[in-house]
Amino acid sequence: MKKRNLFSKIGLVVSVIFTSYFGIAQQVVHQCYTNQHMDELKQSDPALKFDMEQSELELEQFTTHYIANEYDPSARTAIYTIPVVFHILHTNGVENISDEQVWDAVARLNDEFNKLNASWTTVHPTFLGIVGDIQIEFKLARKTNTGACTNGITRTYTTSTHDDAGSAQVSAVQTAQGNWPGNKYLNIFVVNEANGAAGYTTYPSNMTATSMSNGIKILHSYVGGIGTGNSSSATALSHEVGHWLNLRHVWGNSNYPGCDGTDFTNPGCDGDDNCTSDDLVTDTPNSIGWMACNVNGISCGALNNVENYMEYSGCRKMFTNGQKARMHAALNSSTGDRDNLWTIANLSATGVSLPDALCQVVFSGDKTEICAGETVTFTDNSYNFVSGTNWTFVGGSPGTSAATSPTITYNTPGIYNVTLQATDGSTTLTSTKTAYIIVLTNPGDALPYNEGFETLSTFPDNQRFTRTDEDGDEKWLLTSTASSSGDNSVKLNNYGTTAAGTIDAFASGPIDLSGVASTDAMIFTFRYAYRKKTSTDDDWLRFYISDDCGETWVLRKQWHGNTLSTVTATSSYTPPDESAWYFDEVTNINSLYYVANFRYKFEFENDGGNNIYIDDINLYPSSMSGIIEEAPISGLSIYPNPVNDLMEIRIDIIESADYSITLINALGEIVSTVYQGELLSGTNQLSYSAAALTKGVYFLRIESNGIIETKKLVKN
Repeated sequence: MKKRNLFSKIGLVVSVIFTSYFGIAQQVVHQCYTNQHMDELKQSDPALKFDMEQSELELEQFTTHYIANEYDPSARTAIYTIPVVFHILHTNGVENISDEQVWDAVARLNDEFNKLNASWTTVHPTFLGIVGDIQIEFKLARKTNTGACTNGITRTYTTSTHDDAGSAQVSAVQTAQGNWPGNKYLNIFVVNEANGAAGYTTYPSNMTATSMSNGIKILHSYVGGIGTGNSSSATALSHEVGHWLNLRHVWGNSNYPGCDGTDFTNPGCDGDDNCTSDDLVTDTPNSIGWMACNVNGISCGALNNVENYMEYSGCRKMFTNGQKARMHAALNSSTGDRDNLWTIANLSATGVSLPDALCQVVFSGDKTEICAGETVTFTDNSYNFVSGTNWTFVGGSPGTSAATSPTITYNTPGIYNVTLQATDGSTTLTSTKTAYIIVLTNPGDALPYNEGFETLSTFPDNQRFTRTDEDGDEKWLLTSTASSSGDNSVKLNNYGTTAAGTIDAFASGPIDLSGVASTDAMIFTFRYAYRKKTSTDDDWLRFYISDDCGETWVLRKQWHGNTLSTVTATSSYTPPDESAWYFDEVTNINSLYYVANFRYKFEFENDGGNNIYIDDINLYPSSMSGIIEEAPISGLSIYPNPVNDLMEIRIDIIESADYSITLINALGEIVSTVYQGELLSGTNQLSYSAAALTKGVYFLRIESNGIIETKKLVKN
């Protein structure tokens, strides 16, 4: 066999997605950018090029000698054990796969590397006798690099996407989770972007031996056969582990199968003939490479091993004994430090050789925000062994449980703690999550709904408003520095945020729309103030609604770029006056959402722009529009303000009506009824003694016919 120059494709190997390879109609071929990047590095740094080529030469020399002189598959009974860590990078989307999906992926790896997959018995008869039991097992790590307890799965919220070398993703994990050296763990990064590929990895190399980049990047949909994965794509992980253990593709060291020397239109082939290349394994016949599952496929003058894990076909079932020998050589070579992974010392350091024992109590609820009367199902995720659980649910029914996954009903609005005590029979540990479950009112606030943020002292208060703060910076806050009317608004401190793609949201508490006729149109209005930082900024504001207390959300309107604002402000933006505010409305809230626990949500996605403010939110059916549009109060003043004792209240009334005037403290509690009854059109003057009030901030609330106005009052 003629072999291609070993140094022609040194460095990172990428398995490119061919969508037809998984039974999808359209074929999409992506060139391996990582190889290009490594070539660029070599051209820019002769020393790095030399070191990388030396690593591959050393490993190839060792492999040849090891297989010829030391490798004896019949004599080896022990299984190589490799500690594994799955690093899940996510933005709380479907890519944040479950622990169960990871466990399924590990189980499939162990089946496929130990000839335990049922499908191997169905390979083409020609290759049935050389199906290899690779004798490698994979175990999730139980200790971190610092000796702390782990379940071998980390989760990192990050908007970092793939860069040329994937280093941004690795850095995000290191920042959030610490370092996991590549010579102690097989690091598998579960991502939503892998440079257009299903996954990629590195051959063993002294340049990356201890680095976390010495691992595998793989799309979440190619991990395991459940959740976002599926059985046809699940073999991609075995394919990548094969690369990580120094296997080439069956057709050789390129990412383009099907090249027969005649194709000059495909830039990946460029006239290359895969029959002149080789995978350096003696029992895999030369092949041009296959995407289709043609088990009788012939190329390069031989029947091809189309069902090999190192092919691109959709029917991969086997490694060969020759590939086994090559992988064992990689595990015994010091090049790339793969020989350290399975040592007794490292298995102890990573915890995979330790007996089952409880080391940390971890639990979760399927929801953390519900409406009164709804349920939450809790799951014990403690690791690494639990024989008994004891739950305590403040405010829940039942209040205690010994079940592994109890379902608890919460009937009373409030904010509640949850405690789990777990034991393995000898060790008992306890974990409490404070303010973990938020229970909202049900039914919600009555219509018409008006929110000017005047009676809130904190934001969110986890009743009238909750907040989603995925990146942990708590940017949506109550502010008194600007408002469309009154004194307060809510502000997102977006100026200076450089990480594009971060998302911050806030959602209302429930609002009762159940009494609105299905023929009555719903109107939602609000005001916002925003300026771009530069003309090219593309920040997004989105508006969602929910008909199930926020369990699911539906997008109803969005603004971005010039639809959000065409004006720029190069410094941190604060609207100077009411004229700087935009008015907008949403009119597509249909009758399917006329429920007792309706909620709305504003979501902002950052693109490096400026601050945004929201104020004066109104929600009402069109049948109330006359009331809303013709406010009965044309003027309201209090003097003196601040006040020590007696104060005068002046109210200008458009039409005579009944009014309720109350004084509310900063917590939203009514502390006094100032007036209850009819006020005549024109100017009305009332006196009120504030002598009994304690020092602080209050709000005078005037309500008539569903319309509310407030005025801030300070007591000295």
